[in-house]
Amino acid sequence: MKKIQVLARLFVMALMVFFATDAIAAKPKAKKAEPEPKMEVMDAFNKYVQSDPFLSDETQQRILGEIGKYLDDLLHRTDKADYVMNNDLQAYVQELEQRLQKYKDEVPLVIEKVMQNYTELDAESTVSFRKQMEDALNGKLTKLSEKVTSLKNEIQVEPEKPFNWTLIGIIAGALLLLVVIIAIASRSKKGGAKPVPVKPRPNVRAGTAGTGMQQSADGGIVVRRKTATILKKQSLEDVIDNPNYLKVDAIDFTYESAVRRMYIKNTCIIDIYKMYAEDLRNPESPKEDGCMVLGRWVYDNESNEYYVSLEEIVLPGDDAVFEEYALNFGGKIKLKVLEQLRKLRRETNLQYDLTCWVHSHPGLGVFFSNSDTSVQDQLKHPTHPNFLTAIVVDILTPMQDVGIFTYRRDATINSKNDLKKMYSLIDWYHWAEESLKTSVQRPVAAAPKEFTADEFFNTLKNAPQHDNSCYGVQLSKGVVMDLCMDLTGPGQADDIISMFHGYASQHGQQVEYVAEQVSDKDTEPKLSLTGCFVSAPHCSIPTVRRAVQDYLERIHYVLVYTPSDGLLTTIPVVNNDLCTEQEFYGEQRLEELKTWIKQNK
Repeated sequence: MKKIQVLARLFVMALMVFFATDAIAAKPKAKKAEPEPKMEVMDAFNKYVQSDPFLSDETQQRILGEIGKYLDDLLHRTDKADYVMNNDLQAYVQELEQRLQKYKDEVPLVIEKVMQNYTELDAESTVSFRKQMEDALNGKLTKLSEKVTSLKNEIQVEPEKPFNWTLIGIIAGALLLLVVIIAIASRSKKGGAKPVPVKPRPNVRAGTAGTGMQQSADGGIVVRRKTATILKKQSLEDVIDNPNYLKVDAIDFTYESAVRRMYIKNTCIIDIYKMYAEDLRNPESPKEDGCMVLGRWVYDNESNEYYVSLEEIVLPGDDAVFEEYALNFGGKIKLKVLEQLRKLRRETNLQYDLTCWVHSHPGLGVFFSNSDTSVQDQLKHPTHPNFLTAIVVDILTPMQDVGIFTYRRDATINSKNDLKKMYSLIDWYHWAEESLKTSVQRPVAAAPKEFTADEFFNTLKNAPQHDNSCYGVQLSKGVVMDLCMDLTGPGQADDIISMFHGYASQHGQQVEYVAEQVSDKDTEPKLSLTGCFVSAPHCSIPTVRRAVQDYLERIHYVLVYTPSDGLLTTIPVVNNDLCTEQEFYGEQRLEELKTWIKQNK
């Protein structure tokens, strides 16, 4: 009996174990926690924002701090106009506005760049994430924009209240009328009034009436544009005897021309030559190619002739169509030309215009077709059409023949039959290269070397992008120590503190500049000049350009120190001008260089 009870208990226990085990097996296993898509997407977005040289929290706080300091200074100053001018605040605000507008326009592109890695998300989540990112970006930009607007409003100099000319005119008219009445009454008493002599009208020189032009004091014609509020100076004074410009007299290449002489800058020739480099590498499938050229012009009203300069090319946009025997510049090039003209006029206060356009006839010879004439007529200036020139290149001839076509004085265009001679783009290119060597002090090229982190400090090491022509700026220990010493001195704002001297080290296509010596502006050591060191209240391109403009053709980078935040910004110099793309800038705080020196003694 006991055995039966024991067996029964064992059977019941076995059943209990069986059902318990089955229940455990049937219970669903807890899934491993997966990261929410929201966290992953927004983390990627925040990482992108913090890596951007303008959107990052550090940059935004730095700019907001700068603006706050300026606003606070302006609040307690009576000489606001002088403070605004000395700190170049107009240019500072203008540059910030341009950058803000650029980033506002690119908000959809930023969102698209982040979301392209999350195409598996459902529609509702995609819309939600896009909205969150859009709100975050617009919030950042709006906050900064409001601060910029506050500074812009604060730096506006109130104009002096004008005289009430209307009231003065009424009073003067009443007095004049009273004098006339008295005079008439007096003459009537004497037996009749004498005729009042009529003042002759001023002599208007033929060709200037009703054209928007005015006669200047020296007899020249000054053009006033209806679309411009400020008259820019029309001058070629810095070009006429400049060895960097190739002088081409029209009498040498044609029989009759409204353009007397052309001055073509060496860098412009090099850019045109390089534009056709790809076609030269593929002579079996050539395509027409071209560009617009910006420069200046002056008009000699006595000879009815023009003098023009060709200084900077503007390449077409991505909507241009280049085919074997057809060329369509597209519509985007117009916007690029206008933007570059505004930039040049603003920075130089000179009247830059479209002075030439260039295109090729690969394998067809040099001539000016009917369609070319049509393009020429569309591009010409509205009030001074005859200064516009055209260059046609046949890159498949042995010397890459160049023909120059200009307007005659009767506004008709020269033809191939009018050409006395052809030029050679190859010869022009060799001249341009040689003129650069003789007129610009270039750093001596040294053998490529590896730069160790304990011997050299690369100020472009953290730049988001690198230009091969200035891939790195390596400062030796001695230079870094001198640099820190210079910053403890009096140092004048918006001025060059010192110059860097050294050499270039090339690794394949990449060029790094090594600074091994520091000097003041008036000293020229044996080592070649490579860069400038500038102190400025803020890293503004117009401000820095003014400080180094006399050295731009001799240097390859500029280090800018802003005392307000202790920041060093390295700006590459590309094609003899400051790079304006901030992605190529390097930034370090002065304390980082001091720490590096201490660690590597």
